[in-house]
Amino acid sequence: MARTQPVLLIILMLGVLSGRTALAGDAFTGYQVDNKGQYFAFLGVRAPLMEQRNGFQPFLQVFGAGVGYTFKDNGRERDANLESVTPSLGLKYTVGSWSFLGMAGPQFRWKQEDQPTGPRSHENIVGAYVQLEAFRWQEEGIFHAIASYTDIDGFFFGRVRKTLLVHKSEQGCCPLYVGGDLAGMGNNQFYAVQAGPLVQVPINIFYLTLKGGYQYTQTFQNGVYGGVELYFPF
Repeated sequence: MARTQPVLLIILMLGVLSGRTALAGDAFTGYQVDNKGQYFAFLGVRAPLMEQRNGFQPFLQVFGAGVGYTFKDNGRERDANLESVTPSLGLKYTVGSWSFLGMAGPQFRWKQEDQPTGPRSHENIVGAYVQLEAFRWQEEGIFHAIASYTDIDGFFFGRVRKTLLVHKSEQGCCPLYVGGDLAGMGNNQFYAVQAGPLVQVPINIFYLTLKGGYQYTQTFQNGVYGGVELYFPF
């Protein structure tokens, strides 16, 4: 039952947001995996609640995620999987080419974790979630910084991304952007740092991002990761 709850909640919240498409919104999804089989998958939708006034615009966001990871407990490796749904209420402020966003809301989490003995544990947890973003969108490239925190397990995530336009054809299909990511995440049980290049290709209204690079984790030390993301406005 725990595995069906996140899917049902995402479908319900997406239905609510789809009724507000008279104002432009955003949808984004992606998948990332490393050389140890640890993964992160996400799906999110953001929709404004009203037209922008004096640079300010309130919005709703629904973010669903699935994570599989390994951590060490008294020298032993243990696997865990968690799924979460986070509906948030936020405020966006735009000035020139810059946008600044802040949002907060509850996070509903379903967690399974290996135990030293016996079957896997199952937990249903509700906590608080906050997120801040700074974003600059220009034809020659983007800058995006994001930081989030949940009090369920004191987990922090931060990332800085920068891309630059390197190719634009007047008659061809798609421009080409290249750039890089620098990310860090963790709590008192686990931490990881990631850094690597990325390639971004706008195709009609879709923005396809391919990424990969070096990863250092508390559990496995050196490693590599790769992933794909898709963003589109509606």
